[in-house]
Amino acid sequence: MAITLTYQPDKSISFGKILLLWDTDRNQTRQLLNDNFEISDNVIDLSQYNNGDTSQNIIQRRDIYRNFQGQDNFFFVNYDNEDRLRDIEIHHGLDININGKVINFSMDIEKVTELLGNISNDKKLLSEGEYFFNDLKLTIASSDAMGGDGKELSYFYCSKDVTHLIDN
Repeated sequence: MAITLTYQPDKSISFGKILLLWDTDRNQTRQLLNDNFEISDNVIDLSQYNNGDTSQNIIQRRDIYRNFQGQDNFFFVNYDNEDRLRDIEIHHGLDININGKVINFSMDIEKVTELLGNISNDKKLLSEGEYFFNDLKLTIASSDAMGGDGKELSYFYCSKDVTHLIDN
């Protein structure tokens, strides 16, 4: 049976009894999760495309978890520049509970959007099989949309702040 992640938009995520509030310090997050992880801090230099301007560089600060609590799962815990919990990306192996609606990675993406649509009708199609829910501050994608094969959920992203995903 998969671990259930409970997501409360604007507040927190939790893995069972492990509660992680947005902005939790990176070291404290690691202590609370208490499992093996891989540090993956990178700077993606985009200055060559921006006339030498480094302000557009992408800074990734994340910990990668595989087989959390001895189960088959894969997710990233992402932090801001001050090492505060900012968002989470799940690629497989967790059930996700949002306002009592449970989704999992064996579900068809359209079924997932239907369930999430019962919570929020603020749905935007980003591309075939990829949806953004601004009110819920999350994005989901099918395996097809992620470069794989199939219509099942393959990617779940939730964040304390999604302004970077909103078109200006």
